[in-house]
Amino acid sequence: MRLIRLLAAACVPAILTACALAPFAPPTPAPAAAPVATAAPAGAKDRAVLAPPAPPEDQINDGPHVKDLPGGAGREALWICNNVMHRVQLAASATRVAPRCGYPNAIVLREDSPVLPAPVTFTAKRLVVFSDVHGQFDLLVRLLQANKVIDAHLNWSFGDGHMVVIGDHFDRGPRVTEVLWLLHQLEPQARAAGGMLHALVGNHETMVLYDDLRYVHPKYAAIARLHGAPQPAQFGADSVLGRWLRVKPVVIQVNDMLFVHGGFGPDFMALNLSLTETNEHFRRSIGQPRATVRADALLAKLYGAQGPVWHRGYFTEPRMSGADIDAVLARHGVKRIVVGHTPMRGVFSHHGGRVLSVDSDMQKGRSGELLFWDAGMLTRGTLAGERLPLPDYTPARVPDNN
Repeated sequence: MRLIRLLAAACVPAILTACALAPFAPPTPAPAAAPVATAAPAGAKDRAVLAPPAPPEDQINDGPHVKDLPGGAGREALWICNNVMHRVQLAASATRVAPRCGYPNAIVLREDSPVLPAPVTFTAKRLVVFSDVHGQFDLLVRLLQANKVIDAHLNWSFGDGHMVVIGDHFDRGPRVTEVLWLLHQLEPQARAAGGMLHALVGNHETMVLYDDLRYVHPKYAAIARLHGAPQPAQFGADSVLGRWLRVKPVVIQVNDMLFVHGGFGPDFMALNLSLTETNEHFRRSIGQPRATVRADALLAKLYGAQGPVWHRGYFTEPRMSGADIDAVLARHGVKRIVVGHTPMRGVFSHHGGRVLSVDSDMQKGRSGELLFWDAGMLTRGTLAGERLPLPDYTPARVPDNN
């Protein structure tokens, strides 16, 4: 009962606020006992997936959130363990945070100094690619371990390969913070081994950071109340993870492939933006209030239904023609575009191999696949650790719209 009262106090205002900010379409009604899923922004067809109920109150664990203290007085690490807030003050020179709950390993702290504008073109001998983890940390760990991308201790074991994570770490699932820390910790390990980890921004990163919380797992409403701050504030620019997220790209090129969460629709292509310009516009705007983004004509298109983080036109109506897809590839000098965002029951090839989809419906926490590229050969990795041929898309393999 105590959890129900806690969620009632935290969730209901957030839901009402989210509905007020979404005038494009009315919210989808939900049963009285279920979390509410509302319609997506204008023209965007995000699938409304109802999250599972929050865990029992004595099982709510999250963290750490490492934030700067005012006046340069060091940092503070915050956890919620069994519904109790824990705070530990860290010296400004601290480089390690011991685990308590939430992320299971010690956190190695670092302050990156990214080169801006960031590089957008990379070369790799082999690649592993996935997207749309949506807080399903346990499933992701199983999948990466089964395919020998990470080891039993969550350390990088993919050598000089590159990992591309095409956005949507946030929302829907119950272990978002852990997913972010895993990627954050793997990034320097990959570099040290001669590889790289590229964590891209998807539509759910932009939504959470501008306070659109329609798809958060109910657990995070309870956590926000315990923190005394909404989820976006927990990932503010004064936090380690918040700073890390704010410099991540929306699109990159590796070898002869373009990687972007949603894709490039005709209206976006008409803007004639380079990959660098696209990333810079998102970097400068991410975390701005939603009203600010929508009031800017250019940003409204970037964040719109044909923009990089929302586009679905390779798979859903209005569907792009083969000529339109060829124009995208020719503009950027690539052979393929690899996207997430539209969930399917696996990893697939589309449009004669010109488009690859990697949103394998991990959001439900039950199954998932990885895309591998090795010396030009494309395969998919399964939870059993198998490497199987990459199949062509067939409509029967698309999940129900629920």
